[in-house]
Amino acid sequence: MCIRDSINAEYGDFSSGEMAEAEDASSPLYSNLRQLISVVDDLRDVGLQQYIALPSVVVVGSQSAGKSSVLESIVGQDFLPRGEGVCTRRPLELRLVHLSEHQHKLEGGKSWACFDGSEQKLYDFDMVRDEISSLTNRVAGSNKGIVDEPIKLTIYGRDTPDLTLIDLPGITRVPMSGSDQTDEIEAVTRSMTMRYVKDPRTVILAVMPANTDMTTSDALQIARQVDPEGSRTIGVLTKIDIMDKGTNARKALMGQEIALKLGFVGMKNRSQADIIDKKPVQAAVADELAFFSDHPVYSALPTQTWGTKALVDKVTSVLFGHIKHYLPTITKELDCKLRLTNEEFKALGAPVPIGHEEITHSLWNMVTAFCEMFRASIRGSYDRRLHSSVIQKIDPKAISGGAKIRYILNQLLKEYGEHHEATEEYTDSDIETAIRIHEGDTLPGFPSVDVFEYLIRPLLEKLREPIMDTLNEVYMSLDNLANQLLNKVFRRFPELHSETIGIVSAILNQELERTREVVESVIQAEEGYIFTNDTCLLYTSPSPRDS
Repeated sequence: MCIRDSINAEYGDFSSGEMAEAEDASSPLYSNLRQLISVVDDLRDVGLQQYIALPSVVVVGSQSAGKSSVLESIVGQDFLPRGEGVCTRRPLELRLVHLSEHQHKLEGGKSWACFDGSEQKLYDFDMVRDEISSLTNRVAGSNKGIVDEPIKLTIYGRDTPDLTLIDLPGITRVPMSGSDQTDEIEAVTRSMTMRYVKDPRTVILAVMPANTDMTTSDALQIARQVDPEGSRTIGVLTKIDIMDKGTNARKALMGQEIALKLGFVGMKNRSQADIIDKKPVQAAVADELAFFSDHPVYSALPTQTWGTKALVDKVTSVLFGHIKHYLPTITKELDCKLRLTNEEFKALGAPVPIGHEEITHSLWNMVTAFCEMFRASIRGSYDRRLHSSVIQKIDPKAISGGAKIRYILNQLLKEYGEHHEATEEYTDSDIETAIRIHEGDTLPGFPSVDVFEYLIRPLLEKLREPIMDTLNEVYMSLDNLANQLLNKVFRRFPELHSETIGIVSAILNQELERTREVVESVIQAEEGYIFTNDTCLLYTSPSPRDS
């Protein structure tokens, strides 16, 4: 578990001064922060995201809000698919790795990309775009379908910041004609977005065009639902250069229209003509800087409110702070998962035997363990194997077999014990009728013992059914206990488990029939001789009815 150890060993608290130092690529702390990002990515690669939420930055926005242009400005490369309708049809997990000057020179001063599962370095970003389209069509089809199965792409570059971003399909309201998109396309895209952003460890990059009403922004509406305080949402205003004449986004950028704790950043993206003319992203970023620097309104605003550099610095700083904040919690959750996994691993026992003698010995040990645990449960003896944290789901009453059986028998005794009035259903008329039936030619006033037997035998027969029900209930309790213990001991070997269940069930059924015979014999013995000299019968005070 080197990942967890590296988390504990490498990273402490980052002050604001250290965070500023981290922006210098030549500083040692910058390298540590890159390792921190890599650790989170490694945790995500091994599938930990299924069990523990990991910090990430998710880009959300409506269709054609400019998400792709924002990502390309951050990366510094033109690599995302373009076209009509929904371009992003699968989530794109984009990992950005900043290269040192030495690493950059070793690659001939070029940036490159690499897809997950492939070691091929792609230096031509047109090929990267084609591969994204190919991977999308392979899973989502070529007819504009949308699938929630992410593409993982890593981009290495000198001007590339150290970040991990997740680009989601834009919120789409109306399905494209002739496509695979259904009428529920809006619900599908919203549900997919909510699944990613609802995690409190996710930083939301809410992208919206500045030339529309911000209050109707899909990105902000979704962010408000999961982050009402705006503590993990960064607003990005795109298309700021094509707002109506006489209007500007100054109030929005200063948080005077909608307040977000992390603020807003304005961006000027490449126009459609720039994209058609294949204007380099770096040139577009330079034009963006000139636009904001020379603008009569925006040039007077703080530089952290506009431009690609401001957005990269803000997202980087927020993500580092986010990871720093949640790192202790992630470590604790990871330790907890490791502890539970180790317990389950230990519960599996020794390695699977191979040789004939080893198999026999292992089988004997498992059978012995089952018998010992079964006996301990019936007797109420302590056995640590019965009380391991691994078997938390087993019902405590069922595992305490002896206590459960005692409870069942006590319930029968409680119902038919000393406070049970067997003859309460008989009236004086019933008793008088019984005496007349058996009077015959005997002297009046001296009823025979046959009268007593005539009255009491039906009552004894009434006990037969609850006694047999109790016997069956005890059998079911033993059978459930046996199944739980067999599942614990033999779960590594499904066929052997099935076979042992059959054997144990056969034994319990056999003993059930034998016990039934014994109980029947006891009932018949009680019916065969009516004992009338019980002191309770002779000396019990008469009831008020008889007095």
